[in-house]
Amino acid sequence: MSFIRIIPSLLLSNKKLVKGKKFTNHINAGYPSSTCLALEGQKCDEIFLIDLDSYKNDKDPDFDTLNEISKNISTPITFGGGIKNIEQVKKAFKLGADKIYLSQILFQNKEIISKIKDIYGSQSIVAGINIIASNGEYYLLEDKEKNINILDHIKSLIKSGIGEIKITYVNDEGGEKGMNLNFSKIIISNTDLPIIFEGGLGNVEQIIDMIKIGANSFAIGSMITFKDYNIFKIKQHLFNKGYKVRF
Repeated sequence: MSFIRIIPSLLLSNKKLVKGKKFTNHINAGYPSSTCLALEGQKCDEIFLIDLDSYKNDKDPDFDTLNEISKNISTPITFGGGIKNIEQVKKAFKLGADKIYLSQILFQNKEIISKIKDIYGSQSIVAGINIIASNGEYYLLEDKEKNINILDHIKSLIKSGIGEIKITYVNDEGGEKGMNLNFSKIIISNTDLPIIFEGGLGNVEQIIDMIKIGANSFAIGSMITFKDYNIFKIKQHLFNKGYKVRF
């Protein structure tokens, strides 16, 4: 049995952390540096830091905040949001990122994967797959025509050289009602790469439901922002249930 990874998912906007539901209605959720320091103390396995402003607008990611955080913690940081070119990637790694998160750019310039892989290795690239559900069907958030098969898209990214996948269920994000078990099973059975799941988790039992179908890595936001959970408490519960975690 592999170790279960618990990864805080932090959204950055205007130098502050925010949290919303279904990618909308974001509210203030604290200060980046102090929050990351606290999460490290709670024994989180990694930290996801996504710049919403860069994701939504044509501007550089907040490298200053990344640099400030990386100077204060040793926990690995995956950084992204609006990464558009190899120059931004190089700057992110220089200022403390351990991995780069790519999502929108993968529909416009998939060649960036090979450029990053050649310099930093496949293990440094996390591909974001944002999934929306409609009438019992599943689509990619960025696919406005709804004609890209999700599994084919994942296989294409793997062939290009990504090292890890992050699945986000957009409809369930912030809902805390549990994750999509059926579609998660399909994704897990179609790749051997590490997969991080996010969207819908509200308690530890829902994490265990996912572990039972083969998932082992979880990005969480609402559980640690709006509820009485911390990373150590989540890990302790999993440990007591017989699952391997790192303290």
